[in-house]
Amino acid sequence: MSAVVVRLLAALFWLVATTSPAWALAASGSGLAGSPHDFTKPSNSAYQGDRKSDMCIFCHVPHNGKGAAGRSQWDQMATSADNGTSGPQASATFDYLPLWNHELTGNFASYTTYQNGLGAPQAGAKASQAIASGRTPGSTSLLCLSCHDGSVAINTYGNGSQLGGGATIAEAYIIGKDNYLGNHHPIGFDYDAVRSGDKEIRSADAASLTPTTTVRDHLYGPGNERMECGTCHSVHNTGNSGESLLWRSDARSRLCLTCHDKGRYAAP
Repeated sequence: MSAVVVRLLAALFWLVATTSPAWALAASGSGLAGSPHDFTKPSNSAYQGDRKSDMCIFCHVPHNGKGAAGRSQWDQMATSADNGTSGPQASATFDYLPLWNHELTGNFASYTTYQNGLGAPQAGAKASQAIASGRTPGSTSLLCLSCHDGSVAINTYGNGSQLGGGATIAEAYIIGKDNYLGNHHPIGFDYDAVRSGDKEIRSADAASLTPTTTVRDHLYGPGNERMECGTCHSVHNTGNSGESLLWRSDARSRLCLTCHDKGRYAAP
C-alpha cells in the first residue's frame, strides 16, 4: 500500500472519528444531547431553524420563565424585586410550567380526542373509556403540543428581543394539527377510571415501564392517575431504553402490552 493511500485512509478515519458523534443519534437513556429533542444539531430533520449552542433554551430558561397565573403572592413579589416586572403570565390551565421559556399553545380548549369511530358506543366495555371519562390533554401534554400541533414555531422562545419564531416543526412530526387528536392515542384521561371499565387494562401499580419504575410512576395529576404524553415518552431521553424517546422498546409490542392486557406481559 502506497504512502499516499495510507495518508488518505488516515485522514478519512480522522474525519469520521471526529464528526460522527455530532451527527449520530444519541443512544436511548443517554440524555438530551443528540436526541430528537436536541435542536442544536443540523441533522435534526424535525427542525430547520436557528441553531443555538444551548439545548435547553428552546423549552427552559433559568430566569423569567412563563409563571402560572395562579402563582403565589410571594413569587410575584420576588420576581418584581429582581427585575421590576411580574414577568410573563400563563393561563391557569398550565398548572405545570418548569421554568418554561417556550410560547404556549392557544389551542388548549378544544382538542378532538380519539373515539372508536362514527356511531361507536359511548358507554360500556366497547366504548372509548378515555372519552367516557371526559378528560382532555393535561398541562404537561399541552407543553408538548405547543410544538407538535404545529401552531407555534419551535424557535418561538424567550421574551422581548430574544423572541425567535417562524420555524415550525416538520410535517412528519405534527400531532394534533387543527386541534385534531382523533387518530392518536388518547391522553389526559384517568387511567384508573378507564381500568375500572376495561378489564384488559393492567394495574398501573403492577406493570413496569422500566426496571425500576411502574406505570404509576409515569402517570400525572395530584394522585398520579392521568395518562399524558410523558407516560410513554421520555422527553429528555433519560432512563429509557426504547426507540425515539420511548420509556421502553415497542419491539414485539412490549410497550403497548405493558398497559394493555392482550397477551403475555414481559417485564423490562
